[in-house]
Amino acid sequence: MTVNLKLNTQDLETIPVKICRVIREAIIKGDFQPGERLIQDELAKSLGVSRMPIREAIKQLEAEGYVTLEPHKGAIVREFSVKEIEEIYFLRSKFEPLVVKESLKFINTNIIQQLENLIEEMNQTKEVSKFIELNIVFHNLLIKDCPWEKLNSFIKNLWTGFPQQTPHLLPDQIEVSKQEHKAMIEAIKVGNDQLVCEIMERHIIRAGNQVLENIKNK
Repeated sequence: MTVNLKLNTQDLETIPVKICRVIREAIIKGDFQPGERLIQDELAKSLGVSRMPIREAIKQLEAEGYVTLEPHKGAIVREFSVKEIEEIYFLRSKFEPLVVKESLKFINTNIIQQLENLIEEMNQTKEVSKFIELNIVFHNLLIKDCPWEKLNSFIKNLWTGFPQQTPHLLPDQIEVSKQEHKAMIEAIKVGNDQLVCEIMERHIIRAGNQVLENIKNK
């Protein structure tokens, strides 16, 4: 399958990170289908790079669960099962609010201002990829001060990869996410940590349900 991939070289990401993001987005959007082989030479030619950063990007995509490396075949796009997605979002809905609760014990005006700035940037951007980038920063900032390292590692493992990219599947739900983010900030500003956690849980459950509905209707 020939896919027209474009590489933005204007930001500060390394070339392998850029390539990984471009291929990841193509997989999420269905440009590369489950079971399809990712041919390094074709990717390198399409993106105008050497094979070395392509190999690095594919290793990262394997770690995130987007591809499997098979003998004599190379990188094969894998399919996320409904059960796998259900598990990811269920676990996130239970544990991410807990991480947020612990992190909010160390919240300060500087972090609140950063969160508000991110919301403003998300409101202004028209690009799904930029929204995703800002959304990742927003969620990471909310949990960054949680002192429970094992739980932090667990959450980051759940969050990395597929969940980050779901706005590509649900672009019409971005406005809903923006409103939920705003509600979280308002709750933080009045010191209602419990409400923040409840909004976060509903935020995750809502996104998970919509992702599953989208996949089942394909």
